[in-house]
Amino acid sequence: MDNNEFQAHTEQVEKLLQRANALTDENARATALELLQAVMDLHAPAMSRIVELLSGSEADRASLSKLATDPLICGLLVLYGIHPTPLEQRVADAIEKLRPGLQKQGAGVEVLRIGDDGIRVKVETRAHGLAASPEKIRQALEQAILEVAPEVAHLTIEGVAPSGFVPLNQIQTVTKEKAYEESTA
Repeated sequence: MDNNEFQAHTEQVEKLLQRANALTDENARATALELLQAVMDLHAPAMSRIVELLSGSEADRASLSKLATDPLICGLLVLYGIHPTPLEQRVADAIEKLRPGLQKQGAGVEVLRIGDDGIRVKVETRAHGLAASPEKIRQALEQAILEVAPEVAHLTIEGVAPSGFVPLNQIQTVTKEKAYEESTA
């Protein structure tokens, strides 16, 4: 199962949860939600035990670290509140992995804020713009950050304009003389 399939399954669970919450039969709604909570309660101690067992030796911690960076496993560790790496570090690591490629594209990225309301990052570009499209940079950042931080409900990326947008500072002004010369030529 790849990350997209996992995301699709997660969305399906969310839809089913919304349907369960919308049930008009209070008994059916309560039973559905209790069932979900019972499954979570069954899995939680086992997930915690796995993390505990992989926190012993240096080799175990290396295995846990490798597991925690896997997008599929990361989501489960976050869901159960037992991810061994703090959110801030996961985001910083994801950005560090992207940094060389972004620098080649003439862009840099800085984390402005990580909080309960989401993550805010800022992309800064060289004066001559980007070699890659702003949309590709946006997509790369979104994928990298949301892969390591699936619990984030809102990601704001400043400094990367939507596709088709031309920043004012990249539009050259035309003097009246030049405009007149071009129109008479």
